[in-house]
Amino acid sequence: MSNTNQNQDPNQDPIHGQSQDLNQDLNQNQTKPGLDQDQNETRSSMNQQQTKALNKKQKNQQPKPARAKTQTKTQAKIQTRVQPGIQTGVQAGVQAHQNHIQEKSKEAETFCSFIYNPRTGAVLGRTRSSWGRILLFYLVFYSLLSAMFCFTLWMVLLTLDPDSPKYSDLLQNPGLVVRPQVLEISFNRSEPSQYSAYVEQLHRLLHKYNDSIQAANDLCLAGEFTIQNQNQNQDQDQDPDPVQRKVCQFRRSSLRSCSGLTDPHFGFKDGRPCVIISMNRVVGLKPSGDPFINCTSKTPLKMQYFPPDARLDRMFFPYYGKRIHSQYVQPLVAVKLLPSRRDVGVSHSITCRVEGSGIKNQNFRDRNQGRVSFKVQITQ
Repeated sequence: MSNTNQNQDPNQDPIHGQSQDLNQDLNQNQTKPGLDQDQNETRSSMNQQQTKALNKKQKNQQPKPARAKTQTKTQAKIQTRVQPGIQTGVQAGVQAHQNHIQEKSKEAETFCSFIYNPRTGAVLGRTRSSWGRILLFYLVFYSLLSAMFCFTLWMVLLTLDPDSPKYSDLLQNPGLVVRPQVLEISFNRSEPSQYSAYVEQLHRLLHKYNDSIQAANDLCLAGEFTIQNQNQNQDQDQDPDPVQRKVCQFRRSSLRSCSGLTDPHFGFKDGRPCVIISMNRVVGLKPSGDPFINCTSKTPLKMQYFPPDARLDRMFFPYYGKRIHSQYVQPLVAVKLLPSRRDVGVSHSITCRVEGSGIKNQNFRDRNQGRVSFKVQITQ
């Protein structure tokens, strides 16, 4: 308000002019001689009342424009405070959106230029010369690595025996195998199609045990190990055709009624099937004692063995390996099951073990060690 009042011309203000005129009249009356004191007092009182009235008018008239000016100033201040903030917020959002779009475009351009840069001709960030150098490095590196691996493998193979393992702790206790090789033998004796697969398996197994083939093998001494001179083939590692170890005869006819010669159905047609038990081959195994097969059933069931003593003769041991003992035949034991009428339709659980030797057959952690289990169910 002080600034606005100072800018106004005092000569143009009528109220201010009237006050000045009254003051001048008072001054003139005071200077004039001959005026008495009463007149001067009355005039001065009138002048004071007039000045008071003028002051009141000034007070009533002056605040109105001041309030209007203050309102306009406050509105201007509010506008200057609000509008720039809103404008800056909108501009910042637009600018951030534009920056985001620019960043995405830059990322796309960067990825495309990484795949292929037409300016430098680089593929995946490497030029042709760079790719050539790194491929050459890895070619030489992996070639040397492969050569080192092959050399060490060759050195290890030179220390191994091609016919027998150097360490065979896990194979000192062989398991048994039953043929037909199924966990459960189930069939109806009046339906040949149900047991024809079992019969075929047994014929395939016994084909190499035919008497005509076994006649070419040696007659070994029963009950004695067939130990052959190891010096017969001292240079067997260098010899592509090493000297073969002799093979002891095991004739198919020794299985009698389970040989498939007199009964080509192996008793399946009559409801009295035959199963054949054999022991896994272990190089250099010499079982102690006279090993034989013993089969038991959880339910009462009669059985008949062929050979009658169910013995695995010691003359078939040791086994020298597939390369120098290629014609080797392992001993077999046939078990003929003789179920009665009350056993028809009953599932029999049978377990066969190697007895009479140091071969372990009671390891419950490994149920295939020295024994074999299977089930048989016959229906009419």
